[in-house]
Amino acid sequence: MKLSTLQALVTIETHGSIRAAAQQMHLTQPALTAAIQQIEEELQAPLLVRSKQGVTFTRFGQALLKHAKLMVTQSQRATEEVAQMRGLWQGTVKLATSPAIGLGLLPQALRQFKQQHPQVVVHCRDGLYPGIAPLLRDGTLDFAMTPVHRLDLEADLVAEPLYSSPIVIVAQRSHPLSRARRLAELIDCEWVLSSPSRGPGAVIEEAFEQAGLGRPRTGMLCESFLALPAIVAASDGWMTTMPRILFEHCPFQEQLCAVPVQDALPHPMICTVRRHDMPLTPAAMQLLGWIRHYAT
Repeated sequence: MKLSTLQALVTIETHGSIRAAAQQMHLTQPALTAAIQQIEEELQAPLLVRSKQGVTFTRFGQALLKHAKLMVTQSQRATEEVAQMRGLWQGTVKLATSPAIGLGLLPQALRQFKQQHPQVVVHCRDGLYPGIAPLLRDGTLDFAMTPVHRLDLEADLVAEPLYSSPIVIVAQRSHPLSRARRLAELIDCEWVLSSPSRGPGAVIEEAFEQAGLGRPRTGMLCESFLALPAIVAASDGWMTTMPRILFEHCPFQEQLCAVPVQDALPHPMICTVRRHDMPLTPAAMQLLGWIRHYAT
């Protein structure tokens, strides 16, 4: 089983066709087709289904693809690690981050890192745990910075706490309960959550539970932090929670306010999360070092 053929499978999934994958890999289409047929014969299982709409993977192909992604990524990381140890600071660091971190410490850490290593490409994407867990598991991401409940962390991942993120309750300034002081006053309000239950955007459920108020009324699930402030600003009575730094930077300050509830709200713990058995390259370790520096 050749690494180049495994790379071809990953490229086929990315582009959705053998022709596009062959062009990307600078191969002829017949040569790539022959390589796929060879690995199918070796495994005695069909990997791809070809149609006019493109190429899809069989269940055998899906199973192999998970291993192919990890093996290709590990090979790339090993090559980059040796090069960086020799002083050739190139390659790529791939990470996911929550929007609150993107507005906080990440820009400072990136500035310092890029000054040191301008040739290293940093690929940053939005993402929260547990949604980004498959990308950590298959090696697509080096690490992630996200709120996470330590008890919910899967066994093959490790989390390192960075800092706790203050949360505020947000509503329209004209909301009749915009000056509420107690959670009990908000028991009949309808809430917009920014993540499923037990996620960082559903801390109001935990707050209500701790206060003995039952479950809050959920009117909507909005997993876009870009859309969330606009939705609440345009609503007739919805409330939400969000990291304080996001509220302070949102473009709807004239329409929204932080409800001054005095009851304690949960503060999600921001952690770095990665696979425990996948070593980071020197470049990824240095970027993570700058992130830790600005988190303290």
